[in-house]
Amino acid sequence: MTYAETDLVAAIERLAGRPLGALTSEERDLFDQFHVGGPEAVERLLPGLQLTAGATVLDVGSGFGGPARQIAAATGADVLGVDLTPAYVEAARALTEAAGLPQRVRFECTDVAALEAPAFDAAYTMHVQMNVADKLGFVTAIAGHLRPGARFACFEVCRTGPDEPSLPLPWSLDGSDSFLVTADELRTTIEAGGFAAVEWVDETPWVRQWFEQAGARVLGDGTQATLPALLADGATRLVNFAAAIMGGVVSIRRGSFVRTG
Repeated sequence: MTYAETDLVAAIERLAGRPLGALTSEERDLFDQFHVGGPEAVERLLPGLQLTAGATVLDVGSGFGGPARQIAAATGADVLGVDLTPAYVEAARALTEAAGLPQRVRFECTDVAALEAPAFDAAYTMHVQMNVADKLGFVTAIAGHLRPGARFACFEVCRTGPDEPSLPLPWSLDGSDSFLVTADELRTTIEAGGFAAVEWVDETPWVRQWFEQAGARVLGDGTQATLPALLADGATRLVNFAAAIMGGVVSIRRGSFVRTG
């Protein structure tokens, strides 16, 4: 199982040398953005969601909750994050409490298809669908939680051809839970799931530049609370991901869609 980490709050505090509440937002950015691009990627995603204060947003595959907290703080929206990994949800809740946002950002440990909630104004995913075999069912479930005309945005990893990236990867240790598709296949699936495309952008050139400029910070040496330090074989997983992007084996797509119907 790829996402098998436990006691993440204790691990973060041990690596950081102080409690969660004493960490700055910049320090939290070193581990709570479980995708390439960090907070800057969330900033690039935000315009496609067209959020206003009081809007309700669904974060599918919310991880440690960094994007949810960033979006709530930047827009005044209320965000519900859902994730299948109990330890990630526990950490996300603790980090949100430490950031002073528990009234605006909540997390549930559930599959999006099983979520019981009213229709949202927007939804997004960031590096999630690579673990999903039934992508059409996944997208359809997201659409089912959105009102007509709502926005859906994604920032996702796609394959560029027949080659597979070297393992392990951030989303898969042994390849058994990795289901990469091409960018065209992913867009077609999202549209078939109940959405009309507004924007579909190849962010790979920007991500390559981000790795060149910020990769050294993300690929820390494990002596502080960084994402690689919190994951099993974390440094190797991040290096393999960077190599796949730099070598053109995978690409990064940012999409914005409107819920039809």
